[in-house]
This record gives sequence, structure tokens and C-alpha cells, in this order.
Amino acid sequence: MQLVCFDTETTGLDVQKDYIIQLSLVKVDTSDWSVVDQRDWYVLPEGEFAIPAEAEAVHHISKAFLLENGVSLRSVYDDLVAFTDGCDILSYNGNGYDAPILHYNLARLGMPFDFDGRTWYDALLLERIHTAGQLDENGEKLPNNLTAAYTRYYGHPFEGAHNSLDDVMATIEVFKAQVAAHGWQWAQRDEFGFICFDRWLMKKGEYYYLTQGAHKGESIESMVRIDKSYLEWIVDKCKWTDDQTRNIIGPYIGRYTSPFASTGSGAASSGALTPSRGKKRPKGIITDADLSLF
Repeated sequence: MQLVCFDTETTGLDVQKDYIIQLSLVKVDTSDWSVVDQRDWYVLPEGEFAIPAEAEAVHHISKAFLLENGVSLRSVYDDLVAFTDGCDILSYNGNGYDAPILHYNLARLGMPFDFDGRTWYDALLLERIHTAGQLDENGEKLPNNLTAAYTRYYGHPFEGAHNSLDDVMATIEVFKAQVAAHGWQWAQRDEFGFICFDRWLMKKGEYYYLTQGAHKGESIESMVRIDKSYLEWIVDKCKWTDDQTRNIIGPYIGRYTSPFASTGSGAASSGALTPSRGKKRPKGIITDADLSLF
């Protein structure tokens, strides 16, 4: 099996507004973990952008460097799509950060990316499960950042942290060690079948579950019976809701078009809806480890 591992460096942490400034991808053959091919692009955002000093201090990529060496995301788009075609994806916190920010960066350019039909392995979630309940010598919870995870498996930190290509290579090594320790079946998790861009939903099996709010952990199907108005609020009123989430929730509440689209009827606009603030219910079958992905 061929697997593509990817990572980004960015101008900030807002997945909807910040820009990717380095995008690295490495394709490996999981039969022997050999590198098949790789891509490493410094990306020059289109239009005006800034790199805050605190971000530059982490990844050491300056605006001057990008102006001289960067390529546009638009110019490498076809290569990105072709490079990842037919491959499952690996990352370290990519399901909660790198995949969403890639989605929004491409969406701003009017470019789609196929996030469906793949397994999105996230080695950070696997490491959280691997170290669950373990404490360090000071009785503190074990850290699960990429450097800490790599050091646990190999006895020393890796070089080049916060350069996305080096982070990709380290992620591959961590994932390889995780699979060696627990097996491929352990790494096959329902959460890895779906990427949520606005963090409202996750998919487990055939069902979607809320990842935040008063009804965190409830399935969308059960929410239709428990508090349908809460789903209507997510669709109509929450400013953080992405069109993908609207399209998923819509059929459950009798909506088949985005409520923000002009439909010529009142069916798609429920202006009087107010958010539900009912008593918080206990979580369903979703665990905190599942939800920590987002």
C-alpha cells in the first residue's frame, strides 16, 4: 500500500483565515516503508498577507524568503491532486488542523480537493491512545507533541522540527513504530474516515456525531428526536458552520439546500430560530480520545 504523509507550516492557527506557506508531502510504500516520491513547496499566498513574528519564530519562514522563493498554491494544485490520487493520508494532527487549513486555502482559490473515500490516519490521536493513563517521572501526563512521541520511540529527538518536510519524515517514523507496536488493525479507526472542516461533526461507522456544544457526543440521528432546534441553529445561525456540515445535517432536518442560498421560498430561512441551551447530556458512545482529534 502507498501512503502519503503531509504537513504544513502556516501564518497562524486560524484554519479558515490563515495561509499555508510550506506544504510537504512524502509518499511511502508501507510494505517496507521506503520513500517512493516527495513534494516540498514553499507557498506564496495570493494577495496581501503577513507572517506574525511569533509564527516566524517557530518555522523561520519570512515573507522576504517567500517573495523570492515561493510558488503559488494554484500553480502546484494539479501536481498535489495527482500526487495524492488513490492514496490514504497520514499526518500528525492533520485531521484537526492541516487538512482543514488546506481545505480553506484551496477553497479561497476556487479549487476542490477530494477528501472522501480515503483513510486519514492521524498519528497524534493514535499516540494519545497509546499513552493514555501513562505519567512521567513527575506524575504529569505524558506530552504527545511530535518531538516527544519521536523521542519515546527512538530515544532522541529528530532534527528540523517545525520544518514541514522534516515533520513529515518524523511522522512516518512515529506511525511506523505505532503500527509495529500495535498492528495495522489497531490503527484502523472510524474517525479516520472523515475530515471535518468546521469541527462540528465527526463520523463513526455510518453515523455522524457532534463534537462540541451542549449535546457533544450525540449522533445527528438522535438529535432529531432530542432537540431538532439545536441542529437548525447550527445550520442557520452558527457563524462557524461550513457548507459541508450544512449539507450533512440538512437532510435530517428536511433541508436539501444551504440556508444561505437564495431559493425563492421561505423554507431555507428560519430567522426566528434561537440556539438550544438545554441541560448538557452525558456523552454517547464517543470517548474523550475520539473527540480530542478535533
